[in-house]
Amino acid sequence: MVTIREWMNNKTILITGGAGFFGKVLTEKLLRTCPGVKRIYLIIRPKRGKTPQERWNEIAKDALFETVLADKPDILYQKVTVLDGDMSLINLGLGQEIIEELKNTVNIIFHSAATVRFNDPLHIAFLSNTRGTLEMCKLASETKNLEVFVHVSTAYCNHNLMKTCFEEKIYEPCQDWRTILKLIETENPVVMNTISYKIIQDHPNTYTFSKSLSEKIVEEYSCKFPTVIARPPVVVGIFKSPNPGWTDNLNGVFGLTTACCKGVMRVLKGKEECCLDYIPVDYAINALISSGWEKASGENKELSIYNCSYSNFLPVFSLEALYELGSEMNKKECTLDDDIWYPFLFFATNDIYFHFLFYIFQVIPAVFLDSILCLINKKRRLIKLNIKIYQAVQALTAFTTKNVVFDNEKYQALWNKLSQDEDEIFPLRPPSDFNWKEIILILHKGVKKYFLKENLEDEEYHRKKLMRLYYLHQFSKGIIISATFMLSYKLINASIYRYIL
Repeated sequence: MVTIREWMNNKTILITGGAGFFGKVLTEKLLRTCPGVKRIYLIIRPKRGKTPQERWNEIAKDALFETVLADKPDILYQKVTVLDGDMSLINLGLGQEIIEELKNTVNIIFHSAATVRFNDPLHIAFLSNTRGTLEMCKLASETKNLEVFVHVSTAYCNHNLMKTCFEEKIYEPCQDWRTILKLIETENPVVMNTISYKIIQDHPNTYTFSKSLSEKIVEEYSCKFPTVIARPPVVVGIFKSPNPGWTDNLNGVFGLTTACCKGVMRVLKGKEECCLDYIPVDYAINALISSGWEKASGENKELSIYNCSYSNFLPVFSLEALYELGSEMNKKECTLDDDIWYPFLFFATNDIYFHFLFYIFQVIPAVFLDSILCLINKKRRLIKLNIKIYQAVQALTAFTTKNVVFDNEKYQALWNKLSQDEDEIFPLRPPSDFNWKEIILILHKGVKKYFLKENLEDEEYHRKKLMRLYYLHQFSKGIIISATFMLSYKLINASIYRYIL
């Protein structure tokens, strides 16, 4: 087999979701490590009044691209072509001339575009994730020189099934995608969204539902072109290169730890012992590239599915351990700025108990602080923030209350197909000294530096502020406990007095 870099020589690549987390990291990786790539097409949609090209020009200034631009300042404009498209539209929102150009030139397709919000209305999630995949498969089936189609799914797309271990195979979805497509295209979206809970059945949200239907579409089209489905679990920031810790979002587990360390999240609906499987985004991107290379260069042209997970190989931390580790790092090694309270976290699985805790520790403090902000003519923001926290916690409940594992036998076999040189450039195998604590510290610092845009040098000042919040927290606890004790004492005395009388 040729090496990955040899395979990439003179190839034209199409990447959907070019402005997304995966799209950006994948584009940077290809430009930095595969100099022989001929051209990369990025499908990007307009957003917030900005054209796709304007969005890309802003993205190109990100710290993610510093390394590749230091060596080749003009490479983003020489090899990258931005296409104005939208995955939720017919023909991907592309003009016929562009479509014909893609059919005649593209060799490799990475379909990573998706709306990943768990609370999206059904019609939005379906049109973007499911019908968008259908439109991509139609395009791929007519692409003359296509060598491989790599579809990015999620390891949690079958979370509706009563299983604790998921294999590297297609599971039958709970609905037929053709039926849902007909309903979405003909019925009123308001009506569809109203009955969406009946349509998605046991799926925790519209995201996993739409991704499970997407996999079925890809399976049906896989007889027409070489196809790979890559299923990463929760994707976190960069572990190794180019910028350790880099991230552009707070999705997944580090959104939880960051919110806790900032003191804005104090109640989580979930089990302390529950574990989420996660993968650094640079390893996930290496999995996409390597699996595409293996499918295009090998003899097996049947559909390949890879669960890109590591939990059965390297056990991950439970939610409680992850919170405690993140909190400890926040105290001693990398303190976040602008925290509003000392971190603490309650876990609750009972719905009534969760809402009671949320009202006491989230809603009441938010109303109190927003009232103070209103009195001093400052912008109120805590109530809105807590509404978002509540929605996020509810959306994550299915994943924070159920432990699952992913069989990754085929994925581990892929590791052994890389040469030693390729394994250093596109690593899949965890290093022998792999340490989740080290990764979590790197990612914690990355969130602070790259996403929150906070200075890593002012640690001492923020550490002292955190200690002041600690003493205030302990003082407040003392007052609450004393008040509760006194009230209980008075109630008991009053009850005894009435009983005696």
